[in-house]
Amino acid sequence: MDKKEEELLSMHYQMEKTDIKQQSLEDRLMSISEDLKKSKNIRNLYFVFIIILILLIAIGGFYWTQNNEVGQYSEDETKKIEQLQLLNDSLQKEVSKLKSNFLMNKNGISGVEDSTRVIKDSIEGKLKLDKRYCYINRAYTSNDVIFVEVDFIEYYYGKRAVKKAKEFGDAEYDLDKNGDTLYFLYKNYYINNQNPSTRILEIDDRAQVRIESINQISKGFPLKAFQKIITNKPVLILETNNGVVYKITEQKLP
Repeated sequence: MDKKEEELLSMHYQMEKTDIKQQSLEDRLMSISEDLKKSKNIRNLYFVFIIILILLIAIGGFYWTQNNEVGQYSEDETKKIEQLQLLNDSLQKEVSKLKSNFLMNKNGISGVEDSTRVIKDSIEGKLKLDKRYCYINRAYTSNDVIFVEVDFIEYYYGKRAVKKAKEFGDAEYDLDKNGDTLYFLYKNYYINNQNPSTRILEIDDRAQVRIESINQISKGFPLKAFQKIITNKPVLILETNNGVVYKITEQKLP
């Protein structure tokens, strides 16, 4: 066998090895693709199962409370029934949210876990609310949910207001008879808004509104009245948890 034949055989051998490696790689890619499809299908099935389970719990709780009169139970049992009714309302609301999240493909399984935890905490009275001062630029509805565009601020009153205003160079000052500098504020309060960026928060449909000019008599959030109020940029206190507003109070200015 001459040298050219040996080179041709060697090249042919290398090509066969390359084909085998390529085929092995394609098989591996196909296997990975099938595994990913199976994993996605399992996740979707698990998610749908959780939604169905929550629905069954909500329906069962609803019919149980409907078929049992509250008046015939003791005080402790009455409280438990009231908690079940509150749980039923919360579950119905959360199921609606989960359906929207599932269709929008945003939150995945973690969204179910977070929503379930919030429901449990609210029923047991363990829901911790974060209280912050803010301006609200606008309030609007989207897919039957109310949202607000919030600009968080810092509000100080009295001596703390003077101290903070002094730190940022906004305090008034004068000299006393001894030549010492006295710092003060005419309004006796100070608002600091160093970061005017806004955030979008959701309003819970049972959120409490503590504003004098708004009478929250009917169920649901008084959106139209609230939209008129925020045009004057009042200082508001929001009590929130996990991006949801549960209480709004107007801060009275001196």
